[in-house]
Amino acid sequence: MKSGIVCVYGKANAGKSSLINRILGFKLLPISDKPQTTRDTVKAIYNDDESQIVFVDTPGLFKPHKRFGEILLRNAENAKYGVDIILYVIDLSQKFDATTATKLSKLEEKIIVVFNKIDLVKYADVQSIISTVKELLPNSVFIETSCIKSINIDKVVEAIKKYLPQKEKLFSGDIVLDRPKEYIISEMIREKCMRLMKKELPHCVYIQLDHLNEEDNILEVFATVIVEKEGEKGILIGKNGNMIKEISRLSETTILSYFGKKTICNLKVKVVDNWRSKDKFLRKFGFLND
Repeated sequence: MKSGIVCVYGKANAGKSSLINRILGFKLLPISDKPQTTRDTVKAIYNDDESQIVFVDTPGLFKPHKRFGEILLRNAENAKYGVDIILYVIDLSQKFDATTATKLSKLEEKIIVVFNKIDLVKYADVQSIISTVKELLPNSVFIETSCIKSINIDKVVEAIKKYLPQKEKLFSGDIVLDRPKEYIISEMIREKCMRLMKKELPHCVYIQLDHLNEEDNILEVFATVIVEKEGEKGILIGKNGNMIKEISRLSETTILSYFGKKTICNLKVKVVDNWRSKDKFLRKFGFLND
């Protein structure tokens, strides 16, 4: 048996969570086209007959905004140390900055470079990016992928297995995420906010799961959507409550598909002034540990 920890690392929107979802074979982690969709360093577990791969999904690298952004960036940077493999995901459709690759070149961990979104570019246009990365990380493995079209996802898994150490599983075989049900549900709701809201508003949203009522075939969710300003609250609720109703409806569908139970989402919206800059709330919401 081979098993080990793989840190999935790279810039915001490179496709890190999408890659993990593809490897797992189902959607487990929230994704959207906006930066900072991933906020927590969570472990997603892949199992087959010969291996267990523990993926550490990290917040994307970005220029930090407010105290909250600084914490996310710090967590992403810290996650790459002491793992068995670093899966460095590069979005070929975006402008390339060699800073991250240069930093990784100084590490001892095995690095697998994933050139993602190959379907969105002309191959000739990205040869300079690929060549630069290969020069900076000459001892790495290089794979070109598309998560959307499932190109070379199997090759990523094969490469990871090759470099995993021989050891027993780190998690029991039926665990796919190192977080409880409440966390999964709150992330599903937050993803709907990310997808439906525009500009900067999604980044101020935090989902506080207040209560779950669970019966044999029904799951009733009571949650508070927290924002920073009264204006944001109005946008999130929408005219005649249409926006929050749509967030609830989409959340119910996603939670049903994952847990197999009819779901009722009861959402309310609350303002917590500038929570992303205050240690008190960052600690309360679990982003800051003393």
